[in-house]
Amino acid sequence: MPKNWLSYDQQVDLLSQRGMRVDDNVAASEFLSRVNYYRFSGFFRHWQHDPAKGDNRFFEGTSFDDIRSLYDSEQELASVCDELLHPLEILLRTKFAYAYGRHVGVTGMFARGEGFTQSPQQDAERVEEHALSNLDRSKEAFVAHYRDDVKQGRTYKPEAYDRMPIWVAVEAFSFGTLSRLIEASGDSGVLDHIADSMNTSRKLLPGQVKSFVYLRNRVAHCAQLWNHRVLDVPGLQPKTSRRIKRTYRNFSDHSVYKILVALDDVATRSGISTNWLEDTIEPLLDNHPLLAKGITQPARYGEMPSNTLID
Repeated sequence: MPKNWLSYDQQVDLLSQRGMRVDDNVAASEFLSRVNYYRFSGFFRHWQHDPAKGDNRFFEGTSFDDIRSLYDSEQELASVCDELLHPLEILLRTKFAYAYGRHVGVTGMFARGEGFTQSPQQDAERVEEHALSNLDRSKEAFVAHYRDDVKQGRTYKPEAYDRMPIWVAVEAFSFGTLSRLIEASGDSGVLDHIADSMNTSRKLLPGQVKSFVYLRNRVAHCAQLWNHRVLDVPGLQPKTSRRIKRTYRNFSDHSVYKILVALDDVATRSGISTNWLEDTIEPLLDNHPLLAKGITQPARYGEMPSNTLID
């Protein structure tokens, strides 16, 4: 069906018509002028009877202020995640450049795929192509300084980066590319060096870094974390998982909380944070049990009981 343009006040009226309690229409309209109605609907659809089949009525007792409080709490969670992901990403860039330079080579080696284990699939893209793509698109002056004008058509050839040290190149890689390079460095000694220097598991680190990229991307793009089922699930030591479940709370395998546990573990082991989960995450979740429910045990639309949603 065609959609009609609605003013912010009309959007509030629509929510009221569908049964949501709105105690302050002006404040609600002002909120929707800052937070897109469609973004907000990703939260409030859990309070609707059956939106997939067009039944957009809200459960009795549904409150705009309650859902807004949930949204605001998630924004706070995203902010504190970003505060730790940022220094951890910088640490991983530093550790990779140092280890690669020592075990494989300093200049140009990465551009030729040296030290990386390639996919056995014949038509798979080579690992270094991700790094080269990042460098080719970069407008940074430090990249241009080390990049020679050696091209095939409009694309730079690997030889264009023969003078570029790995510690320069790594600063132009996306976090996703860095994750791929770390994962592909198992046979060259680079991954072992990184894991040892961070006092963490060689086996678990690549998957954990991949999950950190996943979380960072969701935070960077302001994507919903509450009731989101994670695709890139990190591994945890069994004793770590048992300790967290015993000390704090239970969590499902595809929860955002599992990434937070892995993030806390790696940050603690590498020395960039202490008690982040206990001192920062847990108080936030304790203050908002509904946020905690969707972060630790994500549910699809219709799966979360109405008595959980409405106090």
